[in-house]
Amino acid sequence: MFTQRVAAALAAVGAAVLLAASPAMAAPNGNPHFIGNFMDASLGGDYSLTVSFKEAGLPSGAVETVTATADLEATYQCINGGGNNPADPKKTTISTTVSGSDEFTAGKNGQIKGSVTLQVVPADEALDCPNGQTSTLTAGTWSNISIEDETSGAFYSFGDESFSFGAPVGHGNN
Repeated sequence: MFTQRVAAALAAVGAAVLLAASPAMAAPNGNPHFIGNFMDASLGGDYSLTVSFKEAGLPSGAVETVTATADLEATYQCINGGGNNPADPKKTTISTTVSGSDEFTAGKNGQIKGSVTLQVVPADEALDCPNGQTSTLTAGTWSNISIEDETSGAFYSFGDESFSFGAPVGHGNN
C-alpha cells in the first residue's frame, strides 16, 4: 500500500513538472520582434539600399527568412559618349517594389543581427538606347521601406524615411 502511494505521489509530481515546463518549451524566448534602436537603412554608392536589423525573442538555433521591401522610383536616360542627354531625349521613369531575402540563424540568446541589400533595376533592363548611347540610371528615390521576418511574423516599418539620389542629365548639343 505504501509503495502504491509513493508511486502515485511521484507520478503526480512528474506530471506537474511536465505541465509547468510545457509552456516554456512552446515559446522558449517569448515574442519575436525587431529592436528599433538597431534598425537602419542606408544608400550605397551603387544606389542600392541596405536595410540592417536586429531581431530578438527567437528560439535558439531558429532559422529565419528575413525580407526587406521598398518602393523604387527611378529615372533612366540614354546618355551619349559626351555624357549628355541628346537633344532628342529618350528617358523613362519606373515605379516598382523591390524586395530581397536572406536566411539568418538565431544565436543562443535568441537574436539575429544582419542586413539585406536591395538592388536598383539594371539600366539595360529599364531602357533600350540607340547605338552610341548608354542606358544610365540618373535619379531615384527609395521609400516605403520595411523589413519582415517571414518565419516569425515580426515586422518593422521605417515610416516616412526615404533616400533620394542623382539628378536627371540635361540636354547637350548632340
